[in-house]
Amino acid sequence: MLGLLMMLSAAAAPAAPAAGPAATCCDLLRPARPRLAACRDTNQLITAPAFTAAVRRFIGKRKASYLYANGDVTDQQIEVLHGPPDEPTRIGALYRFTACRAHSCPEKGAAVLDPAGKIVALAILYSPCATADTRDCNRREDLVVFMRERERLQRVEVVANLRLGGGAGGGELYAAGSAEGAVQGMQVIDPAAAR
Repeated sequence: MLGLLMMLSAAAAPAAPAAGPAATCCDLLRPARPRLAACRDTNQLITAPAFTAAVRRFIGKRKASYLYANGDVTDQQIEVLHGPPDEPTRIGALYRFTACRAHSCPEKGAAVLDPAGKIVALAILYSPCATADTRDCNRREDLVVFMRERERLQRVEVVANLRLGGGAGGGELYAAGSAEGAVQGMQVIDPAAAR
């Protein structure tokens, strides 16, 4: 009886006013109102269609063998950012979002954005299993960073941060899986350069 009364009183209660659409950190991709500081982790960023479209535009149509042989680089970048997320960290005024590949956490990804939400750099940490002899598969880690050449002032700081894993709050991000404690191979690619 008490249960019936509670259900009836709940049904008769006035509905709470509908809240407006919740602002997410992904509103940052609308230039009028960037909200990077509101992002709790990388998953909030990577699940936004506007962000994945921005990644596709930034990298362009490019094939490479990072996670799998001759794969679409944008798909590989999104895959490493789509796993267990980290909280964002800062590189000066820039925001650094990182995550590892689902079910393969030695493979990691990073996205570096400016305060307006524009992609400054993207990175993939991988073991060259797709292209190397499988006997050497997990013996080294390589880092590929996609960053435009025109971003020269930020380039040194951003690349050094990504190579070393970013200091406090994620400092072991790239170094942890490596036996030597650091990335062994690194390549910086200007995504605007001829493919």
